[in-house]
Amino acid sequence: MMYPTAEDSLAAIIETFERVIAPLVDDEYGSSLCLTVGQMLRSVRTRVALEGQVLDQDNHDLRTLLTELRSEVPASLATDIDATTARRADQYRPLEELQADAADLRRVLEVCISAIPDRTCDTRAKIREYLTRHLERQQPWLINAFTGPRR
Repeated sequence: MMYPTAEDSLAAIIETFERVIAPLVDDEYGSSLCLTVGQMLRSVRTRVALEGQVLDQDNHDLRTLLTELRSEVPASLATDIDATTARRADQYRPLEELQADAADLRRVLEVCISAIPDRTCDTRAKIREYLTRHLERQQPWLINAFTGPRR
């Protein structure tokens, strides 16, 4: 294991930036930008810690949803769903692969949404439930960005 971790390094950068550097900025606009940078660094710190796990869970959830939607979309789209959902590695996957997988899955979801015009059907409700879970998974790095001083 490498020490310090990415989270340790980001924590040290945030602490140094907010405790040592930001107080030396006299300009009002510069001070405001320092607060924004601090918020962004906290967001990155949380995201680094959680993104791989969150993307893996989210991709699994979306893969399951798309498999359920398969019978409710045109045959050409079902083939696209099959191709996209078949790409599953049950081993450690680098973040870049998880992100690429997520982009492919979301592209297919967007096409599914367009193929199901009835906004009141059960399928659309399943999609909305997934999107709610998707946003909830991102909440930690969105909220944690605003735990320190704010502009």
